[in-house]
Amino acid sequence: MTRIEWIKAALIALFVFGASLASAVEPVVKVNDTVLTERDLDEALNEIVPAEVFHGTMTPEKRASFIPKAIETLIERELLYQEAKALGMAIEKGRIEQAMANLISRTGGKGKFKKALKKWGLSKKELKLKIEKLLLVQDIVRIEIEEKASVTPEEVREYYEKNRSSYVRPEARRVRHILIKVEPYAGAEDKSALKQKAGEVLTKAKAGEDFATLAWENSDDPYRVKGGDYGLIHRGRFDPGLDDVAFGLPPGGISNVVETIYGFHIIKVEEAKPEEQLGFEEVSQGIERRLRQDRLKARKEEFIGGLRARAKIEVYKK
Repeated sequence: MTRIEWIKAALIALFVFGASLASAVEPVVKVNDTVLTERDLDEALNEIVPAEVFHGTMTPEKRASFIPKAIETLIERELLYQEAKALGMAIEKGRIEQAMANLISRTGGKGKFKKALKKWGLSKKELKLKIEKLLLVQDIVRIEIEEKASVTPEEVREYYEKNRSSYVRPEARRVRHILIKVEPYAGAEDKSALKQKAGEVLTKAKAGEDFATLAWENSDDPYRVKGGDYGLIHRGRFDPGLDDVAFGLPPGGISNVVETIYGFHIIKVEEAKPEEQLGFEEVSQGIERRLRQDRLKARKEEFIGGLRARAKIEVYKK
């Protein structure tokens, strides 16, 4: 979930799903001098699994299983908020008002908005403070984590050049397959008859009869409806023995009858594609995403880890 998406989710969870008023002031965790309560925990839980809360399908046991994650979310955001305040960061009034306007619109208008405020025991001032807190967390995440975890085009290129061998499209074959299935309980006589049938099909295939038609008429493989066509496959698609056969045939080649625990197989290779080095342009976006994710994770752990190390945290509820 992106930064903007989780802020929207937090606001929706807070306002649409609300929080229990029962035991709302019961302390859950203390971060430095700030005590976060059961109400804060409810809001975090509703953000994590809002759909189930909305539909009333969450059992008490399942809800309890999310409590540790919700508490970690509370601690992390409180640490970020406190650091933003310590750095003198502030939110322009217009941003808060815009967030409020968006929330009123999502709620269905001012009338429903006021009813929702009353239902969840929130004043307009309290809601604005919660929005301000979320926006401050958003801003410090952007400044201290996201902007410091950027990846340059030069770094993407350097990674590609150092790891070219990891960006290779493996050898592939377009394969058609016929299976004459042998059930595990088949006796010797039945097995012999099936082997003979496979041999007759092979003879027809090697004589030039259409392989797709032979597959449709004789194969027990589900791909018979496609004339036995598996499309382009890489090694590992079949059992090792069949893989070796498929990748040992030239284009147009037809195998002999191959026996496995499943029965008797005949393979035809329609097309062969050699291993191919993928170009930088084909993989650059994937590399950038991977490097970005790794760097974001490392920077987040570093920054929030530092905040934790300097903070006094007391958890009252497990």
